[in-house]
Amino acid sequence: MSGAGEQVCGNCGAVHGPDDIFCESCGYDFITGSLPSPEEATRLGIAATADGSPESGATSAEGGGPPLPVPRIHFEVGVDRPYFDAVVSEGELEFPDPVPAPKEIEVVGAEIHIGRTSQSRAIHPDLDIADLTGDPAVSSRHAVVRVGLDGAMTVTDVGSTNGTIVGMPSETAIPEGQPRPVTDGSAFYVGAWTRIIITRLG
Repeated sequence: MSGAGEQVCGNCGAVHGPDDIFCESCGYDFITGSLPSPEEATRLGIAATADGSPESGATSAEGGGPPLPVPRIHFEVGVDRPYFDAVVSEGELEFPDPVPAPKEIEVVGAEIHIGRTSQSRAIHPDLDIADLTGDPAVSSRHAVVRVGLDGAMTVTDVGSTNGTIVGMPSETAIPEGQPRPVTDGSAFYVGAWTRIIITRLG
């Protein structure tokens, strides 16, 4: 049985603690969203497949069993003027004109990273907000959405510069590192004008 606060790896489905940095089963890095090289896998003591990549497909129990289901999450990512007016002081930034159309994205995994791509730092988030809405106030590592073994979803700010807001645009940013529950159809906000609506599909 899993303990309170346990999560599942977005790559292989193995159970891990909420404060773990990487998956002990497949080596998946929960911060960068990447798998280790074969050399790194060897150093970490992780079994590799025939092609040299870390072995995935962890089971639901240490002694074996069927693989854990991997969640599918739908995100609608768009621009929100009330949020912009609530968090941006006059003259700091210009609201985008024309306003980019909302983008709909489906991500498979129990841990979804939100931020912006940084090639120099090897950061490749699942949702690249700079690409989706052009928002310049989103940090490279901004927030992470996690799905627990019970199906409950949370969003956690991972140390962004400008914070993450759950609920109404006028609310205060959530504390860094403290998961905040989110439900199907609810919204949270990042950067200067980006609204994200989240729905679990399976």
